[in-house]
Amino acid sequence: MEIATGTAPAAVGAEINGPGTAYFDQVVTDNMMDALVEIAAEVWTTKDRLFVLEQVLAGKGIDAAALVEAWVPDDAARAARKAAREAFIAQVFASFSRRTA
Repeated sequence: MEIATGTAPAAVGAEINGPGTAYFDQVVTDNMMDALVEIAAEVWTTKDRLFVLEQVLAGKGIDAAALVEAWVPDDAARAARKAAREAFIAQVFASFSRRTA
């Protein structure tokens, strides 16, 4: 299929705020699959960035892993981490509210 410049098929973007992808016959299973894919993407991105960061710091003579293990958060850091965790959970499990049938 050839697409003319400046146009796009109607299906492009149809899933944005749509009912979600149908993988299986069960909506709940589809929602679980969406959540799993979202978690996998988040985990991989985090692992990759952490690896790069540790390599950059090691190149400057900083043992980031040891510093992370020794760190003790204060109240502000705990609150910020809690808010970030709650936003992450909301993002990951948003799939459960997209499709109901």
